[in-house]
Amino acid sequence: MKKEMILQDLRLSDKRMKHTLGVVKAAVMLAKRHSPEITPEDAEVAALMHDFTKEYPVEKHLEICKTYGVEVTEEEIASPKLLHAKSGAALAKAVYGLKPEIVSAVRWHTTGKSGMSPLEAVLYFADYIEENRTFPGCVRLRNYYEKEYGKRKDKQKALFLALERSFDLTIRDLLAEKKPIDAKTIEARNYYLKLTK
Repeated sequence: MKKEMILQDLRLSDKRMKHTLGVVKAAVMLAKRHSPEITPEDAEVAALMHDFTKEYPVEKHLEICKTYGVEVTEEEIASPKLLHAKSGAALAKAVYGLKPEIVSAVRWHTTGKSGMSPLEAVLYFADYIEENRTFPGCVRLRNYYEKEYGKRKDKQKALFLALERSFDLTIRDLLAEKKPIDAKTIEARNYYLKLTK
């Protein structure tokens, strides 16, 4: 029911919709492999919501956050790509009444954070490796994950290694582009680095 409502309301460009459906497919696959406690429907709904507001103008994100009492930092305003995670999570909770774990996964899918829940980790990583992502870093990460998943008995370690590498890639890209790096991304990288030692 929630899934159908979200699909009906989803207003995305063709490119963004293709990406979103790729994230749905990747999230379901990752949940099945690593977190069987996540239902396919929860993985799908979180993926459908993750970029729900991605194409909104900055003013609309700020309006949604103000309406629903979501604090926005100066750093987030300086990096407007981060705002859709907060505005999307606000709508997921207030408009669609989604479960707290789905709302939280939408909230953290862009920056990540240390100690992510299974659904948070699945959505974050699915967004990075979905099959329509053709950036060289995404392709390499997707291939790295599949290789690690194939060779390791500890399948969770394969995911943690890939998560750590994803944060490294994100941080390197942001440094190269001279863009701010969210503190949560650095904390997440350090957290998963410890888990993979």
